[in-house]
Amino acid sequence: IIKVADQTKVPTIVKQVADKGFALAESTTRAEQAAKILRTIESVFALVSFVIVGIAAVNISQMFFMLIYQRKRELGLFRALGGSQNDVRLLILGEASFIGLIGGVLGAAVGFGASKLVDILAKQAPEFPYKPETFFSFPSWLWLVAVCVSIVFCLAGAFIPASAAARQEPAAALTE
Repeated sequence: IIKVADQTKVPTIVKQVADKGFALAESTTRAEQAAKILRTIESVFALVSFVIVGIAAVNISQMFFMLIYQRKRELGLFRALGGSQNDVRLLILGEASFIGLIGGVLGAAVGFGASKLVDILAKQAPEFPYKPETFFSFPSWLWLVAVCVSIVFCLAGAFIPASAAARQEPAAALTE
């Protein structure tokens, strides 16, 4: 590592070092290395996020199994009064969609707020090489994607419990 006091002499020094046969790590190479590191970190965070969302879908499924168990008589009465299996399934999936919508909007809002807070705190930090203007990009389309992903995973988590509730016999539900 060579430190140069006068930046205007860098090209001359680089030429002299290269003439001596030494390998040079130029600033563009360092920038590329920093970009690769950031992409790797982003990929790890994305993978962790998908695992967390998958676990959330399993928890949603558990919650809906409990919800259906607690509402067994209500759903049985609904079926006894003429509700079809598809009506029961759509009722539960509609509830899951609404929960996903509310959760997606709240989650995206919390994420947006946290990203802005980190950016504000980062402005207080000392300057360092390759410091970005913002650490988080939150384009407008991301809100829609976040809400849609939330709804899809809620529907995925509620599908099996909704199907189980739809198959339940009305008479059995009302006698228990």
